[in-house]
Amino acid sequence: MKYLVYTLLFFVVFAIAFGLFTNPSFAHETQPSNGNGIETQPGGITLHNPAGSDTISGLINNITHGLVTIATPIVAIMVLIGAFQILFAAGDPEKFKRGKKTILYTIIGYAIILVASGITSIIKNLLSSSGN
Repeated sequence: MKYLVYTLLFFVVFAIAFGLFTNPSFAHETQPSNGNGIETQPGGITLHNPAGSDTISGLINNITHGLVTIATPIVAIMVLIGAFQILFAAGDPEKFKRGKKTILYTIIGYAIILVASGITSIIKNLLSSSGN
């Protein structure tokens, strides 16, 4: 029951912080188009693409870059957690195995993310070179 209360409290605080520190609208008034590729609606309001790219390859590149950016600190934290599990095993082989598995699975997961990033880069290069 105590963990449920803490979880709900976390989500309430997160929702309040997200509501206070973000822009409530993705639309804003702009000047008429100045030739930079942004189209203006008749009322002077432009909606920006939240994906950050107009092409599929750009979107995939943004996603993989975001995954690598998010995964890097998580990997560092998980390796430290695994090292502490090994350090505080106190001769218990099960705790030592758990620490080794934590580090091993962290490295495997990060390798999968890096390989996925490389594969998307290779596919993007193959598709862009075949169009020439």
